[in-house]
Amino acid sequence: MNDLDTKRLEDLLAAMTRVGASALHLVPGRAPSLRVQRRFVGSDETTVTPAEVEELLRDMLFSDHREQLARDGHVEVLYVSRSGRRYRASAAEAFGHCSLVLRPVPEVPPRLESLELPEQVAGFARCRSGFVAVAGFFGAGKSTTLAGLVEQLNEDPTRHIVTIEDSIQFVHQNGAALLHQREVGTHVASVAAGVRQAVASGACVLVIGELRCGEALDAAITAAESGCLVFAGVEAGSIQGAITELSALVPLEDRPRLRTRLSRVLRGATAQSLLHRSHKAGRIPVVEVLVGSPAARAIVRKGALGELQALMQRCRGLGMQTMDISLRSLLARHLVGQDEAMLHATDRDEVLARVPGPAGAR
Repeated sequence: MNDLDTKRLEDLLAAMTRVGASALHLVPGRAPSLRVQRRFVGSDETTVTPAEVEELLRDMLFSDHREQLARDGHVEVLYVSRSGRRYRASAAEAFGHCSLVLRPVPEVPPRLESLELPEQVAGFARCRSGFVAVAGFFGAGKSTTLAGLVEQLNEDPTRHIVTIEDSIQFVHQNGAALLHQREVGTHVASVAAGVRQAVASGACVLVIGELRCGEALDAAITAAESGCLVFAGVEAGSIQGAITELSALVPLEDRPRLRTRLSRVLRGATAQSLLHRSHKAGRIPVVEVLVGSPAARAIVRKGALGELQALMQRCRGLGMQTMDISLRSLLARHLVGQDEAMLHATDRDEVLARVPGPAGAR
């Protein structure tokens, strides 16, 4: 391969579909490789050069995407192949060079009940107002969970839903609800502007792909304070981390006021990762859940976030659970292996000690 041009990229994506790969990795200095199950499968092509990745990014990224890449070191956009298949294209910069990962987007939005999430996650969609944080790092299934929530909300004829996304990944069909999908840079200038426009148009549910700045966070909380139900993605691996990340979006002197405002509208939060299944292909979520009880809101207001873990352990009857509780459930049902679970456990000994049967034997 002399040049990694668009035609060659299309060939690689077609090969990806044929073998059922979950990702295509284009890393300078390595041959193109596919992620098949848990393994990277290299091609017999020559190595990818930095200039070839830059040429592909030149076609994929608009100016605002390039600004984000320069500022944050990574950016994610939607790439539509010539066949019409949609891919999440993630560019990351390191040591002066960019790498590119493309992952297929399912053609049909997921049903929430198919995602194997705790029941309380669906319960958040029954709220009529307030703020729900949906946390997860890249590749943890956060966008899929938000899409599943939109699908459920879309069945309610009393809802007027507006999604505000960096790139529209799942295209939702018309349902009983009134639904509008807005893309930043295409339909709205920014997340904050999109939120304000949605509230002005009479939306009662906002689904925000990700909160990244103080202005967007302020607009989202203001919408919740006005009576909207707001779901917002947060780049974090835990609920405590998500609330910490949200606080870090505003200046230090403004954080007590932010925590007070957030505590008043908080309906709940989730955080998730994806684990490989033990006996078949695919991955399954491990999920932390916080319900916005008076005790939870008081903890957020005080900023004593270290107390959240103990609260979620005590209040399972309210639908709360920690990551370790979720892991114990997956192990007890033999859905994940012990080695895989231990990679995500907070207290490994506690997780293993409370799992019945072979998984808990030591």
